[in-house]
Amino acid sequence: MVRFFKRGSAKDDAEPAPVAKKSFDEIKPDPDKIGISGSVPFVRLPEPGSLFKARAERLLALAPGHTLEAYLRLVAEIARAQAVVEAERAAAGWDVTDPDEAGRALRVEHGMPPLSRHVIEADPSFHACLDGLLDALDLSAAPEQVRAARDGLRAASKEDRLDLAVQVFEGAIPVERVAECLFVSAALQVCLARRAARLDAKALKPVADGVCPCCGGAPTASVVVSWTPADKARYLSCSLCGTLWNHVRIRCTACGDGEGVSYYGLDEVAKDVQVETCTACHSYLKHLHQHRTPDLDPVADDIASYGLDLKIAEEGFRRAGLNLLFVV
Repeated sequence: MVRFFKRGSAKDDAEPAPVAKKSFDEIKPDPDKIGISGSVPFVRLPEPGSLFKARAERLLALAPGHTLEAYLRLVAEIARAQAVVEAERAAAGWDVTDPDEAGRALRVEHGMPPLSRHVIEADPSFHACLDGLLDALDLSAAPEQVRAARDGLRAASKEDRLDLAVQVFEGAIPVERVAECLFVSAALQVCLARRAARLDAKALKPVADGVCPCCGGAPTASVVVSWTPADKARYLSCSLCGTLWNHVRIRCTACGDGEGVSYYGLDEVAKDVQVETCTACHSYLKHLHQHRTPDLDPVADDIASYGLDLKIAEEGFRRAGLNLLFVV
């Protein structure tokens, strides 16, 4: 039998015992008890050379015997292809120049993400990146509709593919083309991760709750990290460019409220993967304790913990983040 239990986040880093399900307002976490002192970096820019390879390995590790094994293996293949394309881009020296350097500086000056949709629209290498991804994929074990989506993108015009990319960038994924957007999203992630990695981290500024300071993307998950000097600090992981940006713990990533925040888990899901809920805006986001389980990956473990999404939705909460490789 699956048990849905609540964890008090004030003792977030202790080994909690399952408790009976209670109402959302019974536990009032205290941010002052988190124990983080000193300043931590606002952002950690992505490392494209290792990001996709590590993600593919995590997906393959999670797949055996999982209810979503077939899908986890499909996304692992996509992540593997992303790693191949990224390596090719690095070897070829793509993205040597910034087509909108002046506009980027202006956006940063006014507190906006430096990477906008115009980066994709003005970047001719996006199409080469997408073609490279489609060519690198081995979809021999994938369903027919997935292969059809790949073939459809190969035959699509540049204008159509760019239109899809802009829609994905803006978080407006067309339902009738979800399968195609899976590959477009993967290509965007490669392009934007490389762009974000070249930014000046010290120049980046907070934009708004739940908004990536590099590209404006939504977070896939919340991650408690262990690297120095941010040990046990909480970062949000961008669904588009892979940037990590600092967000105060026990504060809703969607509305900023701290009074109605609680944490839930499932016995059948890894104990270091939870959901953070907010009763102020009725949203939730996955919350990963990477400092205890270093292999946790925002994209991979979000998919593998889909049971949490199903259960928390029954409680009336809506997802505040976005996983572009698992649009449901």
